[in-house]
Amino acid sequence: MPIITTQRRMTEKGRIRLGEKITGTTRDGREYTRPAKLSAFRFTSPSQRLIEQIAEKYGGTARPWDNAGKAEWEVLSDATSIPVIVVKGGFSQWHEAWTKAGCQHRCDGEKDAAGTYCDPDDPLHIEAIEKPTTRLSVMLSEIEDLGVWRMESKGWNAAAELPSMAELAMHVGDLVPATLSLAERSSIVQTDKGPQTSRFVVPVLDLHVTKQRLVEIVGGPGGAPALEGAGADRPALEAAAPPPAEDPFAPFVEQVTDAAVLDDLAGVWDAAKAAGLVGVGAADTPQARAFVEAWRARAHELKDAESQAKAGEPDTEGVVDAELVPDAPAGAGDDAAGIWQQILAAAGGQQWTEGDLREDFQQQMGGLDPNTASAAELSLYLGLLQKGAAA
Repeated sequence: MPIITTQRRMTEKGRIRLGEKITGTTRDGREYTRPAKLSAFRFTSPSQRLIEQIAEKYGGTARPWDNAGKAEWEVLSDATSIPVIVVKGGFSQWHEAWTKAGCQHRCDGEKDAAGTYCDPDDPLHIEAIEKPTTRLSVMLSEIEDLGVWRMESKGWNAAAELPSMAELAMHVGDLVPATLSLAERSSIVQTDKGPQTSRFVVPVLDLHVTKQRLVEIVGGPGGAPALEGAGADRPALEAAAPPPAEDPFAPFVEQVTDAAVLDDLAGVWDAAKAAGLVGVGAADTPQARAFVEAWRARAHELKDAESQAKAGEPDTEGVVDAELVPDAPAGAGDDAAGIWQQILAAAGGQQWTEGDLREDFQQQMGGLDPNTASAAELSLYLGLLQKGAAA
């Protein structure tokens, strides 16, 4: 059980940035740095692998980046719009004042993070009020990683536009698909030279949620629709939950249970493999692992039943045939190593390479690695191999 006094959060894998620092030289030869806004997303992360994935997907070149002494990677992408997943608790907004020693003041405009009313004459409070900080953590839908990427903005436009959509996402669910985009804005500002047009970009969050879904979510007490025009065909959120997805392994699990002989069981595996549910490239899911375990257990049962039938069932004349056991190589016993030597000898008769043998073992045994197989599992495969050679 998790600690209830600890706030849980997803691992942060990197940042989505809206600007960068530019280094230059003044006329008198002094170097300087200044912030510069970008027209496309910039991604930074300690992970070179993730930055290279992003560069391949969204354009740009992955390159090393010095993050105040920390070795990281960055890419200035060509993307102005990316698919994301908004996560529960991934949005925050504060007025903040920072120094080299860290955050010195954080408040919502009236109270600080501890709930104490701010001193309106405090210089740090006055400084913080001029710096709204909006943070949004999202997962990148098209990048193979389960961590989040944090976008941070200190602009007033982002502070005004992002909260409504981000808070709506928190209300819709724990994981909400959306599109994060950069939209160009313009405003007229007064300068010493008269009115000037200022152009800038603002992050915009567009949730992939239909109006029908919102009507269901805001249903009134007892499931009654709370919006005008909503009828009995628009149930409350609890009743509108989609039915659980059908388990694609269900029919194959039934066939495993019904299999009467090893040949039937092998046919079930081949059918599941043809459907893309098992074998090389198949997804590793709880349903897949449960199917493989059920298949292995049934294979052991059928193998034991077959061995008992060979050893103890009389023929039509009342004669019981002895079970034929192949001679083991010298030094081979009943342990896994000895059985593997028997498997190698049997495969050698079929002119297989060891690579062919290992591939066949994984196919026959549900993806099981022969290096981790037990003696019983190796024995089961040995029987299948000998039966195939005799056919």
